[in-house]
Amino acid sequence: MVKKGTQGPYGYSPSAWRMIGRGLEVGAVIGGLTYVGYLGDERYGTGPWLTLAGALMATVGGCYNLAKDALYPKKGEASKDKPPGPTDDGE
Repeated sequence: MVKKGTQGPYGYSPSAWRMIGRGLEVGAVIGGLTYVGYLGDERYGTGPWLTLAGALMATVGGCYNLAKDALYPKKGEASKDKPPGPTDDGE
């Protein structure tokens, strides 16, 4: 449970905002690589194959990075989500 005062707007914690940003990033990458594949199909006349390849590569890579970040956050990012206060190291 998130302590009072550590929530962002609309009641979400900072880590929730980070994950929302990662999801938007995955969506943008999927859309961008699909569009690049579409442009390649138009130029080379390869049908839907480059579009499908771009969408598939972006989906697999983006979901992998999203899951990796959700399961194993970086050490520096995890400390940003903690509220300020006394530490447990005896200081």
